[in-house]
Amino acid sequence: MLYIHIPFCVYKCAYCNFYSVVNMNSPDLYKKYLDALIKEFEIRIKDYKKNIETIYIGGGTPSIIGAKMLEYFFEKLFEVINKNNNDKIKEITIEFNINDINKESLKVISKIKNIRLSIGIQTFNEESLKIINRKTNKNNIIEALKLINKSNLENISVDFICGLPLNYKEQSKKDILQAFDLLPKIKHISLYYLELNDFLKNKWRDFLPAEEDCVYYYNLAKETIESFGLMRYEISNYAFSNYESIHNSGYWDLKDYLGIGAGAFGCYKNNRYENTKNIKDYLKVLSQNKLPVKNIEYLDSDTRKKEFIFLSLRTAKGINFLNYKKLFKEDFIDKHSEIINKHTKYFIISKEYLSIKKIYFDYADEISLLFL
Repeated sequence: MLYIHIPFCVYKCAYCNFYSVVNMNSPDLYKKYLDALIKEFEIRIKDYKKNIETIYIGGGTPSIIGAKMLEYFFEKLFEVINKNNNDKIKEITIEFNINDINKESLKVISKIKNIRLSIGIQTFNEESLKIINRKTNKNNIIEALKLINKSNLENISVDFICGLPLNYKEQSKKDILQAFDLLPKIKHISLYYLELNDFLKNKWRDFLPAEEDCVYYYNLAKETIESFGLMRYEISNYAFSNYESIHNSGYWDLKDYLGIGAGAFGCYKNNRYENTKNIKDYLKVLSQNKLPVKNIEYLDSDTRKKEFIFLSLRTAKGINFLNYKKLFKEDFIDKHSEIINKHTKYFIISKEYLSIKKIYFDYADEISLLFL
């Protein structure tokens, strides 16, 4: 698994917690940064000693670099992969901003084998978009989806957020219906429930829907997605069969992964590392053929076990007993029989899995605390 972070943004969405930078947008800097990414990948893959099966290019805004730079980057990336990987890649996801969708960029990514396009719609409500500082509008979204629909791309994921400021009544349901109307080949949807810090809660207090209304809107949105035939396979993710995110599923299964780029995280050999966020420092260190690591944290067995339980219970399948035993050399049911028997109403237990019943699935995070 390989995660690639491209942190550049034209603007910062008010709710976004991912590392990104604005006012650093120039073709020269993009080129230097992309070359540094390739350099880091070349260094890291020597020690990784595993095939890269999935790639996720996130940000920031990867699409900001434009069609020519995207083509250049993929060419350089595959040069390294082909030297080390024996063509094992099952999925390559790239995030696109609505405003960056054009014929040229879509043509570039359409040539990539096993490509998966991820776009953040969030909502079609223009008043909501303004408040959260999304520099787009309903018409831009509509035109972008029409362009994608005309392209050769088939594996497409879209994001929506419930509970946005001024998202009243059945807005999220309407958003989903409109997206499918414009882009019927959507294969995957991520549906998020807006989480705010105290500052934004206070700033937007006059525009936010009531909590009980948000729950109703969220449930309505879930039902709307499922009415199209998508299955909820993780607490925030829905997909048609065989279109689940392979890369994200790897995170939930605690697979090792490389992370490259400023502010990127990676984890392998039970060590989780974080790269420096300072782009100038990132470029400088790699120019010296060194790794731009800021922090390394060793993850002991207890920490990994807690992460495995927490992440697994957020999936519809739940905890895989065989994987648990391989990782931690103990039987899950034997270890946790007292908790399971005491709270049996929450669980479905088969020969291979322990999962949370559908009626309790929205409370997976709280239920997982029983084991932690």
